[in-house]
Amino acid sequence: MHLDIMAELPSGLLEACVVVGAPTDKLRDVYQLHQQSKLNEYPLLEAEVLQVHAPPFVYKETSSSQVIGPAFSRVQRRRSFIKKKRRDRAAESLSNEDSAGRAEVSSATEDISVPKDLDLIALPQLCFPGGLQLTSEQREDNYHFLVFTDLFGNRTHGVVVQYYRAVQSCQEGVVHNGHRWPSSKIRLYIPFAVCVISKFPYYNALRDCLSCLLVQLRPARQADFEETIKEFSAKLSLVPLPPPGQLHVSFSLRPLQVVLPSRDDQDSPVIDIDLHLPFLCFAHTTLLQVLSCLLQEQRIVFFSSDWSRLTLVAESLLLYLQPLSWQQPYVPVLARGMLDFLMAPTAFLMGCHISHFEEVAAETEDLILVNIDDGIIQSSWSETIDLPAIPLAAAESFISRAECLQLHYDLELCHLGAGTDASALRCQRRDWQKRLNTQIQNIALELVVNIFRGVQDFLNHEHRVFNSEEFLRTREPADQAFYKKVLETHIFHTFLRDRLNRKRDTFSHMEQNTRNNAHRNRAMTESPRRPPMSELSRTGYSSYTSPANRLSKRLGASLPNLDQPANDTLTAISCSRPSSLRKMTPDVGLKSPHKPTKVFRLPEFPPPLAFHYIQNYYSDMVTSLGKAINATPPEESALLARYHYLRGLVNTVSNRRLDALEDFQSLYKTDSNIFPSHMVKSLLNSLPEAERLQADRRPELKRLISRVKRDQERERECHGSGHEEGTVKHFQLPKKYMQLEEFVKCVQESGIVKDQGTIHRLFDALTVGHQKQIGPDLFRVFYTIWKETEAEAQEVCLPASVLEHIEPSECVFKLSSSVKTSRGVGKIAMTQRRLFLLTEGRPGYVEVAQYRDLEEVKVSSAPILLLRIPSLKLRVRGRKEVFEANLKTETELWNLMVKEMWAGRNLADQHKDPQYMQQALTNALLMDAVVGSLQSSKAIYAASKLAHFDRIKLEVPMMVPRTTAETLKHKINPSLELAAPQPVDVLLYTPGQLWVSVSGGKVMVFDASSWSLTHTCQVGNARLNCMLKVDKDQVWMGSEDSVIYIISMLSMVCNRQLTEHRAEVTGLALDTDKYSQKVAYSCSVEGSVMVWDISSLQAKKQFRLACDCLQSVNSWNSTLWCCSRDSIMEVWRNGSMKHRLNLPEQRGSIVTFSSILLLPEREELWSVCADSGEVCIWHIKDPNKPFDRVALQDCIGCYCMIKVKNQVWVGGVGRSSSKGKIYVLDTERHLVLKELHGHNDKVMALCSAEDRYVLSGAGKHDGKIAIWKVE
Repeated sequence: MHLDIMAELPSGLLEACVVVGAPTDKLRDVYQLHQQSKLNEYPLLEAEVLQVHAPPFVYKETSSSQVIGPAFSRVQRRRSFIKKKRRDRAAESLSNEDSAGRAEVSSATEDISVPKDLDLIALPQLCFPGGLQLTSEQREDNYHFLVFTDLFGNRTHGVVVQYYRAVQSCQEGVVHNGHRWPSSKIRLYIPFAVCVISKFPYYNALRDCLSCLLVQLRPARQADFEETIKEFSAKLSLVPLPPPGQLHVSFSLRPLQVVLPSRDDQDSPVIDIDLHLPFLCFAHTTLLQVLSCLLQEQRIVFFSSDWSRLTLVAESLLLYLQPLSWQQPYVPVLARGMLDFLMAPTAFLMGCHISHFEEVAAETEDLILVNIDDGIIQSSWSETIDLPAIPLAAAESFISRAECLQLHYDLELCHLGAGTDASALRCQRRDWQKRLNTQIQNIALELVVNIFRGVQDFLNHEHRVFNSEEFLRTREPADQAFYKKVLETHIFHTFLRDRLNRKRDTFSHMEQNTRNNAHRNRAMTESPRRPPMSELSRTGYSSYTSPANRLSKRLGASLPNLDQPANDTLTAISCSRPSSLRKMTPDVGLKSPHKPTKVFRLPEFPPPLAFHYIQNYYSDMVTSLGKAINATPPEESALLARYHYLRGLVNTVSNRRLDALEDFQSLYKTDSNIFPSHMVKSLLNSLPEAERLQADRRPELKRLISRVKRDQERERECHGSGHEEGTVKHFQLPKKYMQLEEFVKCVQESGIVKDQGTIHRLFDALTVGHQKQIGPDLFRVFYTIWKETEAEAQEVCLPASVLEHIEPSECVFKLSSSVKTSRGVGKIAMTQRRLFLLTEGRPGYVEVAQYRDLEEVKVSSAPILLLRIPSLKLRVRGRKEVFEANLKTETELWNLMVKEMWAGRNLADQHKDPQYMQQALTNALLMDAVVGSLQSSKAIYAASKLAHFDRIKLEVPMMVPRTTAETLKHKINPSLELAAPQPVDVLLYTPGQLWVSVSGGKVMVFDASSWSLTHTCQVGNARLNCMLKVDKDQVWMGSEDSVIYIISMLSMVCNRQLTEHRAEVTGLALDTDKYSQKVAYSCSVEGSVMVWDISSLQAKKQFRLACDCLQSVNSWNSTLWCCSRDSIMEVWRNGSMKHRLNLPEQRGSIVTFSSILLLPEREELWSVCADSGEVCIWHIKDPNKPFDRVALQDCIGCYCMIKVKNQVWVGGVGRSSSKGKIYVLDTERHLVLKELHGHNDKVMALCSAEDRYVLSGAGKHDGKIAIWKVE
């Protein structure tokens, strides 16, 4: 069992080292002919495998009969390779006399075990793709690169060096049959190939390693040849791979120092290749054509006269497409005997020698032929490419940036002197290459982001549906052919699956960072779908928040001034590219914060073939890593994590399992993103009983074991619940009748609307007078009309003379037919703010009304000749004349739509909540589609089912109390994109940002200057109970899953965790200890309180309180105040009890504490209960019973409290309406100053923003955040 588990551990640098050459017997025959001068030309010999070296190279039997091999690449092996083993190794002295004797000594055989996945059949051909040719002269060493793909798509990489050895090395003549033959004047050279195989594409590093090997092989005798290569392989098997991130690994192979660069992160590939090679081979337009063919999954063949160029260029191009990954067959080097692979009917990417170009072009159809040497791309049927090009805007951006790249290293050296230190020169070149690679990666990633930007806008995560038709419809007409092909590919399908799984990769980071404000804020705007007119008519973007809700221009660093006048608009920010990018770096605006890299140098290699030497080598490495850890300050947590990871790897392979587990446990506090969960599971499963008992005695290891078990159980639950992470569905119109539940799902998948309440009303509208089910034909008609109306609105192009009268964020959602009105003839346009008349002839603008100014909307009839034509009459505040439009058959529909918009505007103004306006607009547009699809006498009645706000206005006038209206400034809806509201669990304000936790660990960060969403991150999978800003870069979050998560405010990454708590974390607090050091306190539900050192994240102290459900911890003076459901405890810092306050007596009911608030300057403690409408006030120094109680009118429970200036704000729930209420109390007089009504569910969270505003969040029936002005 142990061996199986160890086999699952990650590979080291080396998988295997294989030597390939000519068969001995064939070589002997050729040599004899050569000696006799009977060779007219040198024949091509068939290569065969001569040696295979795979780790581990040393073993030690343990007392439990387990075999331990201390190497990183303990691969699963099979005994399947039988090689002929020469007894006499002196191949160079194949004289005539001993040749007969060699024939008599028949070759003995040796059974060699090789790695399970190594295919030795094709390898000889690939090591000599042009054939194995003897030569009469010494040739230069030749390197090329291989990629092997298994049945599951996993790739392995090989670096091959071909080098030549003289077959005949005697200078004297030799004797044959008693005659002395003169030595042949022409010496004979035979190539050998050494292939180093690795799981990772360390092409440059392995080429360096082979270069060092050749330095040793050239002077070596043939007898030492095998031993030299075996020793070389054994050294490489001891090399650990660097963890993802900012730590590289280097080791010395005389005469070079070899560097293994790390991956950027867990999901990124290793890049040890010169990424600028394709830019040297192809013009930019040709390069884009090649990338376009890859994205469309064509059958592509690369050609070159240089075998190494084939793989390096192909690998670079595939790296340009990251994070999209090529899913089709991939063989960058085809040997001459493998050309039949090109007959495969599927898409593929292959490479072969330029000498086969004409043959391949003539024999094979439908191929894309790419000549790397000449930088040309053509098809096998013509000299041009008849395939859609990459979208123009993305291509132009790519070319303009690519033109700025500095691709020539010589230009970098112009100002430098001649280097005298070869190592320094190599380091200098490596640094230059790394900078250039980063620029190319950024430019290529921007190209991919520009091509696929907006894909997520057409995804429905709940039902895992991609609305491909809608996505296509929103692309430029010239680009649609390209997208049609790409959307059908495997490469796009995998990319789509990652988007549906909300994968946080380089694409999602850049997409979010480069998304302009218009796009980012669209979720918060009042226009749910159509792009604004300003975007259609001119470049640049404006703020999307309405002028009334825009905030102070100075804020971003501080808090908004919500009282600024409605006409004070923010200046639009120009996003146009600088005219000359050549003046700056090519990836300006794309660069992520630079993380300086460190290189960890491995100790000198030991004599590698002895067990104790290798153990000492690993001990030295562990010691070096320990010194590096001790020398790294705690604030460099990312670097510390890499050192711990590396030490964990070394401890694992040297069989120090418990030490390895401790290193991996420390990753939770330094960088949990690189936690190797699979490896840790393997380690835990392999622990012998004695070590498991030791682990249970170490608290940190016991926590790790229970955490891993918990994660495994959660995985099994997810797997058992049939949660499909791999499925991607395309939206399709229904083919059968739908009941309500099916209809809700179908509408959500279509992207029309997500809100369930609205969909229920739409169902009622479409089923008026029928059975409660909707047929496929009706839905198709409805869907088509909805899309056509949307398309018509997007095609409206308003002239500049009209645009200057409306807001930049406004767009036309509905246009009437041309009608006669009291203000002239034209079309009535409906935007999200107003109605206006687009006059005929020379288009002009006539204002009809802003919705908030309407006083009356009614249907009338206008006499025209002998007929009475239905008309719409609007009375507008401040205008004497009534506006009348002869809308004829459209009158009833416009009447419904305008009334709904009017009602929505009133509610939005009253509640300071722009979502009412957005919902009203959606209702109006749905009415339009319902009337269009029903085409019956009941159509208007059916549409009236969607007049939601107009009905509310008539039935229950929702007058907002004056105090509430004056204090309420704005509302945010974090659940805007969801099917149903989610409760707001926690609120936290940090300068310029509002942090919101909604159900299931989702954290949303809003910019406090515009209340626009800037970041979303997932923090675990459980509800968060508390948040705390701990220092300038850390926000701590206590979770229901017993973990404290730490988010970096700068990078918005959650990669550190405190896992010491054993139960739900309920409270966090800050204080300074007796040495004036800042410390943090945390508490969990079962009564544990922990004291944390903030810089090292170490728990300094822990104690446990006897109580029922500990809910919060507060620090004051030298004591802690802890609130549980049944008591409030004043505790000394060492954990001993000072006071315990029991629940105040309540008449006839059992109550529980929900929140406490310390007012140190008044020496008071305020408490509230979840099932009582009373605030109790206690003296801190005499806390036996509350000295004052404040009854809250019409309140049955309170949940949160904060102090702002000289006020205490209490969040609760009303008795009569079950709606959320906020009570503002005076701290001196203990009186209720205000009673605020702002939520439809209980108020669960409160926070203060610089004592100028209070923000409140409500439960799941409301799910909104209200922003209140503090008097």
